[in-house]
Amino acid sequence: MGNQNTPRPLPDYKCPMAALYSGLNTAWDSQAEHEAQFAAENTIYVPGLSVTRKAAIQAAKVLPDGQARYADAESKRLELLEIHEETIDKWNSLDGYIVKAFKGAFYKPRIEEAGKGYYDKAFAKNWEYLDLLLEAGKTFITTHSGVLVSDGGMPAGFAAAYDAKKVIFDGLYGEYKDARQDAQEQTDVKINANNAIYKDGREMMEDGKHIFRKNASLRDRFVWERILELVTPPTDGGATLPQEFEGDLTGGASEVISIKTLPINAATPVLIEVSATPGPVTMRCGISAEGVPPVTTIDVAAPGGAVNTSAGAMGYNDTLSRPVLVIANVAGMTGHYKVTIG
Repeated sequence: MGNQNTPRPLPDYKCPMAALYSGLNTAWDSQAEHEAQFAAENTIYVPGLSVTRKAAIQAAKVLPDGQARYADAESKRLELLEIHEETIDKWNSLDGYIVKAFKGAFYKPRIEEAGKGYYDKAFAKNWEYLDLLLEAGKTFITTHSGVLVSDGGMPAGFAAAYDAKKVIFDGLYGEYKDARQDAQEQTDVKINANNAIYKDGREMMEDGKHIFRKNASLRDRFVWERILELVTPPTDGGATLPQEFEGDLTGGASEVISIKTLPINAATPVLIEVSATPGPVTMRCGISAEGVPPVTTIDVAAPGGAVNTSAGAMGYNDTLSRPVLVIANVAGMTGHYKVTIG
């Protein structure tokens, strides 16, 4: 049997994808210009090899970028946000019937049976907990429909209306998860394709540096760092890494921080630290384009919470326009966050 825990691929290239494609095309143009010298050095450099390699670069380039890959998931998430309030309202109506049907001390065990323990996270738009909340409510209605109608005042059509909202949520949530999985698969395909063209290009550049080792100007045409300097415009003294961002957030509050000047890529390390006294608190962190809610987020709980991750795992890709770091206090009291990028 094969390895059942194969890790997802990470970019071998440490540069934006635009620079990757432009730089590799530039390197293969140089190889084509000096094709005879390469052929004399090694027989793998057959005539027209650069054309084949540049075709592979183009094939990798046209694979869906980050915005395209996650567009379906983001669309489904927006639909989930629309149905979220409606389903929460239905469950709250059920709560009202339970209060009337089960008096005094009998209310607590019954509302817990109906899923009260899932409510806070469901209200905070944790879709898995909303799924659990709605399922618990449906089961409760089925089990106690008689007393809910007779003593709680539940209308005869409420159960069907509740179930209709749940069916809509279930469908959207399934489509959302499928879209997220599709996007991750496409991400892996893109990274693998990029890694392959990068590997081919760097191997050719190593040969180029050897072939032209006695000619500094020609040798520089096969030095990746020199090529990147050529194809990447100056940053006018842009920000350097590492960069730290920290602050306090009350429950339900969020912070949006521009990171557009940071020289990061999907593999850039990120450390998220969360603290609260006495606690608990949960901070949700993600990276997205300005004005767009993060599709990929990481939750860090305190006291004592810390997570080492990467910019890519938080939703970053180099096609994002005006990327921002988004931190939200989704559960608990006031807490402190510190995010170190780089």
